[in-house]
Amino acid sequence: MSKRIYYFFSFIVVLIFLVTGISFSLTDQPDGQSDSEKWSYFEFKPGQFFKYKLTSERGLEGWVSVKVEDGEGDALNITLTGNWMGEFSETVKLEPGMAPMDFVYSVEDFQIPNAMGSLLMVDSEILQNVTWKDGFKWVQGDKSIEVSGTQEYAGIQGLVMTYTSTHFATKKVQKKIYCVDPEIPLPLYLQCPAANDTWMYELIEVNGL
Repeated sequence: MSKRIYYFFSFIVVLIFLVTGISFSLTDQPDGQSDSEKWSYFEFKPGQFFKYKLTSERGLEGWVSVKVEDGEGDALNITLTGNWMGEFSETVKLEPGMAPMDFVYSVEDFQIPNAMGSLLMVDSEILQNVTWKDGFKWVQGDKSIEVSGTQEYAGIQGLVMTYTSTHFATKKVQKKIYCVDPEIPLPLYLQCPAANDTWMYELIEVNGL
């Protein structure tokens, strides 16, 4: 399979996963969560910088980064840069209250949603149901969440969470693994399904926290 065809199918798979599971609200949190158990997902601050090594089980290698700067008024300028089956870099305005999906699909370069969509957009079940403490479990139908243990990336320790669900079309069980420090707006690590592949994002550099 050529890179162009693989790239196209990867984009379609990522889009399907995220459209069917993305959260349109950043305020959904489980009842009874304390502030320390909430994830500050997508709550960026000027001066922050995140760089990830991006690899796949099929042997692909690359990287992506997120740079946060002041914008006009209360908006932020987010520069998304990387090299994943091609180089890309684009600065996108993040308006206050803007949903992650709206932000990601406001970019002009279609390579960015393919390469970074899974990293930047988190499934609604995770945002709405996870309490970020070791030992937390949640089950609803064919979907389940378990927080168990810790890992360290870029010198930051986070909680490991596994989200399991059944793909709506193929009916195959699929799994996503996150490592999250609830005070940081993006995952420290993410393992997620792609088109006949599995992608891994690993935080390797961070500034401005």
